[in-house]
Amino acid sequence: MEKKFVQNNKENIELNINGKQNPLVDKYDLNEGKNKITMVIKNHLTNLSNMFSGAKYLNDITELKSLNVKYVNDFSCIFFGCSSLSNIKALENWDVSNGNNYESMFCGCESLSDIEPLLYWNILKGINFRNIFNACLSLKDIKSLKNWNVSNGNNFSYMFNSCPSLLDIKPLQNWDVSNCSDFSFMFWGC
Repeated sequence: MEKKFVQNNKENIELNINGKQNPLVDKYDLNEGKNKITMVIKNHLTNLSNMFSGAKYLNDITELKSLNVKYVNDFSCIFFGCSSLSNIKALENWDVSNGNNYESMFCGCESLSDIEPLLYWNILKGINFRNIFNACLSLKDIKSLKNWNVSNGNNFSYMFNSCPSLLDIKPLQNWDVSNCSDFSFMFWGC
């Protein structure tokens, strides 16, 4: 967990490691497979930025299935650099309707190939999509994003940068990107 996430949520989260309550501090080694980490949410979370940033061995996020994200507006870098993360099914029923910042959410998730769980996400309030799937080396199919309403988005730069396995970008052809001011390098390296 990154310092920024901890600072934003000290009053909202109780952290338990191996069944023992621990203070929420700047960094935990989430790469240690032997640690069972659970979080108890005490209040409404509004900021999940950098939550698991840099946890390159994180591959099981099943426990996030019931995390209430209804009030969260910042999802930036939540899984940034989680290179082992390949299954995001736990996120399929997340209510992300208040989110406006998705920057680098899955950036560097090199093993992520299936984003179908994002099919029904309501991202209408989304403004920043910069780097959201940047360096998702295994990402092949983005048809799950076909019906995303990104009409409020203004930054799509580097969105699919360095996604060499991406086969087809046609699913995005009907996106309303009329409010966008930055498309730079959106598909660079694909």
